[in-house]
This record gives sequence, structure tokens and C-alpha cells, in this order.
Amino acid sequence: MYGTGSQPTFLDHVQGTWGSFTTPAGRVDYIMTKARLGEDANTPERRLTKSLAPVREVMEAGDLDFNQLLQRDLDDHRVAVNLIPYLLKQQATGPAFFPPIVAVLLPFKSKRPSRFAPLDATPTLVQADGTEWLQERAGDSFQVQRLAPGGHLHPGSIGKLWWNSSESQLVVLDGQHRAMALLAVERTMAKSWQGSSGAKYRSFYEHQVQHLLDQQDSELDLGKVEVPVTVCWFPEQTGEDAKPHEAARKLFVDVNKEARPPSESRIILLSDAELKNVLTRRLLSELRGNRRGDLLPLYGVEYDNPLVNASRPARWSVLTTINVLKTMVDRTVFGPPRYLQDVTLKFGGRQSAREQDEYLQEQLDFSSLFPEQFDDNGFTYTRDDLGNLEFPLGQVDIIGERFAKTWGKSILTMLSKTAPYAAHANALTALKDGWHTDNTGLTLAHDALFSGVGVFWTLRDSYDDYLEKRAAGLKPSKSDVILAWESLENRQESFEKIRVKEYLDSLTPVSIKKAKAAFAVFNTHACQLGQALTLGSLWEVLKQQRSVDITALPEFTEALVDGWNAFFAQDHGKARDRKLAFNNSKSEITNPLNQIGNMDTPQSVYFRYFWLQALDTPAAWEHVSPWFGDRHDFVQMLNDARGLYFELLVSLNFRALKTSRPGVSDTKLRKQAEDSSHKALMRALRDWFFLEEEQYGLWAASLGEQPADVADGGDVTEESEES
Repeated sequence: MYGTGSQPTFLDHVQGTWGSFTTPAGRVDYIMTKARLGEDANTPERRLTKSLAPVREVMEAGDLDFNQLLQRDLDDHRVAVNLIPYLLKQQATGPAFFPPIVAVLLPFKSKRPSRFAPLDATPTLVQADGTEWLQERAGDSFQVQRLAPGGHLHPGSIGKLWWNSSESQLVVLDGQHRAMALLAVERTMAKSWQGSSGAKYRSFYEHQVQHLLDQQDSELDLGKVEVPVTVCWFPEQTGEDAKPHEAARKLFVDVNKEARPPSESRIILLSDAELKNVLTRRLLSELRGNRRGDLLPLYGVEYDNPLVNASRPARWSVLTTINVLKTMVDRTVFGPPRYLQDVTLKFGGRQSAREQDEYLQEQLDFSSLFPEQFDDNGFTYTRDDLGNLEFPLGQVDIIGERFAKTWGKSILTMLSKTAPYAAHANALTALKDGWHTDNTGLTLAHDALFSGVGVFWTLRDSYDDYLEKRAAGLKPSKSDVILAWESLENRQESFEKIRVKEYLDSLTPVSIKKAKAAFAVFNTHACQLGQALTLGSLWEVLKQQRSVDITALPEFTEALVDGWNAFFAQDHGKARDRKLAFNNSKSEITNPLNQIGNMDTPQSVYFRYFWLQALDTPAAWEHVSPWFGDRHDFVQMLNDARGLYFELLVSLNFRALKTSRPGVSDTKLRKQAEDSSHKALMRALRDWFFLEEEQYGLWAASLGEQPADVADGGDVTEESEES
């Protein structure tokens, strides 16, 4: 700011047509103006170009709270390859035009979200530029002036917004790619990349922009490159209790709901409309704020994927995804309970919102959090009506805290402390700690894995573009961006070696191959959700046996994890390493239990059986047994889950036989499928889970049909296999 005393002058401002509208985010005031390229000047339009900033340049990535995320990650490759040429090149079909960029003025101090000072309750009439303006001011943060000669608002709706950049920042809410195109040209022309907050992204743009500028006709007048901008602020979100960053998130969703939809990951990060999203973000915030180092590091979670991979993360470095976390929250906290209580059910059909809401109230014990009826921000809520879509925004922190200390802590404990997941996390941290970022390419590669700002996808797209140009006979140069992607690919092998050493304590080629196959299973949605379903189902058993308090859930989860880890750590009977017990590759292990090919989310009900079976081994049960007064209920759930998996095996084998043996009756084929399924399942349980063949025979008999020779442990006869 310039000036001293009670009326300082703000340095940055925009001017244009002002207006106001109301959205689900509340009242929004705005000024329609423009940003411009061209020669450096102290005009509002030129200063605005420099002031527009994506979130990644306003906030430190390490300080970013997931409840403050405002926008999609930048696709720098698309900006450099598509938008900047569109902006600078003459168009044969007509002029280049960018729709308005939408930016919002938000409070920041030292790159951390803060609050605005209270806005003046009553505008004052001031003299400026030879006329009169109605002025409102929010301390030293910002002030608004509206043209009002004689104290009456001018019909032209002329206005100015001033702000102090040490307390306020313009954050691009919509059109961040357009804004980044302007910024990239601006910084390249002014040679100001190095001194900017976006210096690390210089390699994506500088060469490309300079090449385009060199190609342009000398008569190109960049001063004519103007882009409309709508600058917004929230007059009702000032003062100590205001939440302007929340309002910005809501406005983002409102602005984008009719546009190309953001990815599912981004919706989870942004939307406050569903409590499921809020609770999922709380999991990420718990990882972000974990100072003890006993949880999965945040960079082990993929939360910025612009696409949706059905069965596993797209990055080789990550363990899980935000989509998996939301599904875990959904199934354990919202249910519906029948899918946890009855392990013979497969997911399907539309779920009852009312049933899910009622289960949420039970799972988080809302009766101890809220009275039967209460007020929040002028609205009256009934406790029994609370749910995923109906919840008090003013009490979200209370709900989130209850979740974080119970189901949230339990979910993160499983993903952080179960042996394979712990090995993955430890290996990832070791890779990070040993990474020396001594050049731009290595810095970009490091950011792609560990900063979570979308750099990975830009590197990938840029490398794909590089390969396409080479395939077309061109000779593109190997820029820092290309070298960064190649560095990432090289680091994958290093990471896998560290991980196999952590998990199998071996570095032989055979061990590396087997560990890679193991994590191809452990890192799937089905396997991870199956573990969460196991927790939810066993908690239901406990609730049926005795009265248990929700606060005991994390301790119970620790016991389950100790049990699973005891299973994975058991001696290698007959040279079988139980850490490979979930592998599904017959070329790597013999008699695998897991014969699932497609490991999408619906297959999680079968993985629940695998996790239950691991707990049934003697070493694992020692850790779990103190929680169950009656083992019968656990055994019944295990048997039911095994029955569901057996049905899957029969179905898979029947389809295979149907293809390979045309003309054989379905009745005969089904009997053969059942016999071969029993044989495979019995051998897997004997070899990997210490289940005696006699015990298996008793279980098989309980199904009502005894397969050939299973009762006495013999093999299915060759005649029955080939008849």
C-alpha cells in the first residue's frame, strides 16, 4: 500500500462494471474487467495479468488443506501446446477469443489462508478522480468503490476493487488454464520466470512460448491480446467468523456444474454437498497433518487423477486412491448394514438413502453428539433426519472429529500398518529421502511423485506428445520435461527393489517378480475395500455379541492388523511365504487361493473372505480372540464368506468348461466345475492357510453336496476330470 495514516492507498486494483448475484455460496459481488498483454505499464489491466494466479502459486503445497482446494490441477501440457498457440497465432477462421476468467479475492497471509477484516457496515462517500464514490473497506485487506455522483449510484455501474497483496490474493476459480496461458506469455516476455512463484513450471512453457513469439510477424501487437476477467469477492464473508475459502469452493461447484465435469477425484476434494466427500477429505487431512510419521504418507495416495482407473492407481508410486478411500467411508460408515452383516451378498441395485443415513447415525453415535433437535446458522435440524445430504455445516468439524477418531483412524491404520502396505510406504519414503533434485528435470520428476499438484499428468502427456512427434518423423528435442519423465520411469525399478527388500527381505530376481505380482493385488480397489469390509463385518459381529463403544474401534482395528501381520510373518512351511498368499498368478505360486481375474471394486466381497481366512490361522487368531467371547459367530461368517467365493469359482470353472467342452450337458459340466473348484480351494487352504483337509471336508459336506474324494483328502479322480 502507498500512504500512511488512517486512509492508505491500495497498490493493486481493477476497474470496470460492477454487479451482484446470489448463489448457494451466498452473495457474490463482482467487477467485469480485462487482463492484457503488451509493453510493461502500471495500468490496471497489465497489473491484473500479473496478479492472476492458480492455487498452486498462492499456497505452499505442503500447507494445502484439502478443505481449501478450489480447482482442478493444471494441465500445463494442454496450456503450452494448445492454448498459447491459439492465443498468439493468427486464426484463419476468425479471431481468437477466450471466455471470461473468473477470479476470486481471498485472504492469505504468508501463503496461508486467513480471514478478512470486517467490511464497513455503511458505505461512506469519498472524492476520487474528480467525482464521488460510495466506498466500503475491509481493514487493510481490500476496499470497494462504486461511482455515485451526488451520493446516488451511477446507472453505468462503474466500480473499482482495491486490494493489498500482502493480505489478499486473486485466485483463479474458473479458467485457470486460460490464466496460465497469459501468465506464461507474460513471464517469458518479461523474463520474470525465475523471480515468480511459478518458477518450477518454467520448463513447461518458456521454450514453447519463445518459439511462438519468434515465429510471429514483427507487427504482432501483444497489447491487443486482451482477455475478459470477472473478479469476485464475498461481502458477507468478512470478519472473524467468516469462511471465504468455503464460499469459494461452493462457488466453484456452482460455476462448473454445467461445464465439462471435473473428475470424480476433484469432486470429492471440492464438494461440500455430500458428507461422504467431507469425511473422505478428512482422511487426507489426517495424513497431511500426521507429524508422528506412523501413517501412510500423503504422497502414497493418488488424489489428483483426472481419469478413473477401475482397479488400481495409475501412478506406480502410490498405494491407494481417493476413490478407494471414499468407497471405504461409504461401505463402513453408511453401509447399508446388510452388506456388512450378511457376507453372502454381492453389491448391486440402488441403495436406500434413508437406510444409509440411519446407519451413519449409528456408526458415528450421533445420539452422543447432538440433541434431538438443534439450531445451526438459523436452520433447525432434527437428529434423526441427519445424513449424507442433510447435515449442519456449522457442525461439520464435530462430525469430522468423531469420524477421524473412530472409523477414520481405523481405515488409516489398516492402510498404514498392515505388512504389505507398510512395506510400500516405507519404500516410498526411502525413495523420497534418497532423491537428489540437482537439476530441473529431477525436480519436476520429484514433484510429480511427491507434491501432488498434477505435474505427473503433465509430464505423461508431454512425453506422449514427444513420442507421437518422433513417430511422425520429426526430431523433437529432449527438454527438461522429457528428461523428467524418463527419470520417473527409471526410478520405478529402484522403488520396486526397495519395496521387495522391505517386504520379502530379498533381492533375488525371483523375489522381485513375486513381490511385484503381490502388490499388483494389494494395490487394487478390491483388495483394499475387502479389508475395510472385513473390519465392518467383524464390528457387526461384536455389536451382536455385546455392547461395544465406538471409541474402542481403533483398538479393535489394531488387533486385526496385528493378526494379519502375524499371518504374513509365519514361517515358510513347505517353502511358502505367506506374504504371497493373495497372489493370483499360477506361474508364480502353486495352488493360489486368489483366482480372481478382474479386481474391480465389486470383487471386494471375495477379498473380504481372503482377509477373514487369514485371521482364522492360529498365529493370527491369538491377537483377535480376546475380542470375541464366542468364536462360533466368527466361524459362521467365515464359512458363509467361503461359500460365496466357492460359488464364484464354480461359475468361473463352468464357463471355462462350457467353452472347452461343447456338447457336454450343463448338468455334467456343473458337477465337474464343482469338483475342480473344491479341489483347488482345498489345496489352497491346506498350503497357504493351515486348514486341515478333514476340516475342509466337513465344511464341504455342510454345503449339501460332497465332491469326489474331498472328505478323505484325496484328489479328484482323473476319470471325473475328463469324463
